[in-house]
Formats: sequence, C-alpha cells, structure tokens
Amino acid sequence: MEKILTVVVPAYNMEAYLEYCLDSLCVGRDDLEVLIVNDGSKDATSVIAHGYAEKFPQVFRVVDKENGNYGSCVNRGLQEARGKYIKILDADDSFDRENFGLFLDFLEETDADLVLSDFAVVDVERRIRKIIRYNLGQGNLFQMDKVCNSVVFKNMQMHAVAYRKENLLRLGYRQTEGISYTDQQWVFIPMITVRSVAYFNRYVYKYLIGRPGQTMNPDIRLKNIS
Repeated sequence: MEKILTVVVPAYNMEAYLEYCLDSLCVGRDDLEVLIVNDGSKDATSVIAHGYAEKFPQVFRVVDKENGNYGSCVNRGLQEARGKYIKILDADDSFDRENFGLFLDFLEETDADLVLSDFAVVDVERRIRKIIRYNLGQGNLFQMDKVCNSVVFKNMQMHAVAYRKENLLRLGYRQTEGISYTDQQWVFIPMITVRSVAYFNRYVYKYLIGRPGQTMNPDIRLKNIS
C-alpha cells in the first residue's frame, strides 16, 4: 500500500520512553510508515524498535546506524522515507492516538506543501499543560503568502509541521549533523519550497518537557547552546 505519511523517530538511548512513543502510533493504518532511526544506542532501544517492526511489519521499520547525532537521523530518515508527507517525532514524545488517526484521514484529502497541526505540551506524568493552536481561520487550505506573516506562523515549531517529501528532495535538504538544536532548520529551510498550507485544527504532537537529560533542560542548554 502507498504510504501517506512517514513518521521519522530519531532514537538514542531511549529505552525508557520508546514504547510509549511507538504505542501512540499504533492506530491500525497500513498507509502509515514509522521509521525508527536508532543512532548507535547502547541500551535496549534497538531491541524495542525491532520488536515493533516484527509485530507490525507493514508499519514499522528500523534503521540501525552508527552514532551521528540528531541531524544524521533526520537525513537518513528522509533518504529512507516512502510516504507522501514526512513528520519528525522525538522518541521521548508521542502523538495523540485519536487525533492522529483523524490527521491521517486529513492528509489523504489534501495536496498542500505543508500541513500544520496544533500540538500539546505535556509534563513527565503526560498531563497536558498547554495546547499551542495555530488558528489560521476557517477552511483547511491557504496560500503561503497569506499566512506567513501572522504572529503564530512566525513562532512556528517543529512539532506542528509535516512537509510534502517531494519538496524536501527537490530542495536537496540536509540537516546539519553533529550539533544539537537543529529544530529551527527543519522549520525554516524547507519553508522556501512551500506555496500552499493546510491546517488540521486538532493537536497531534504531544511534546514532553521536564525529563532528566533533555536538551531543553536549562543546565544542558547552557552547556550546549553554542
């Protein structure tokens, strides 16, 4: 079956979080591809990932590679992806299962270059703390030049975006490897290819904050931001 969406899951030493993440993607859809890119993990990340690939081979695939940091996982995922659209999901985060199923239905009905969806911020107990809404107005399809100057669009985050894969391939997009905090590259560089935007007005991505070792932890960010 043709895949409408590839979800790329970069994963390094994520054994404590990966099952929760992958469970959130089990929505019974064969038009979905989940590509878990194991970045040379030293724990059970690869074993967990392969367990899902064995149980749901029509959906889950695993790429085991040498450690190369986050950008190398995105690049490998883009190289391997089979879906019409591509979205990134960090291995400590998750999707809302009910809304995700509806999101896949929405993708089947659109042909936009960029598909936006709202996202939720959750704490370590997975409780929703806030929901980021894009509120582009009535309708599902917009021209890029009509929405790109809105305040909410200027504050775009990676959790909201799904790109048409063809756009990224045509651009020759590659993420910088060996550094942290490359989310903004994923948000902004492919935007130069976008002419049409579709808006799905429910939250799909659930962004976890507050876990130990997270790159957004203030102490780690202070050490690595340069």
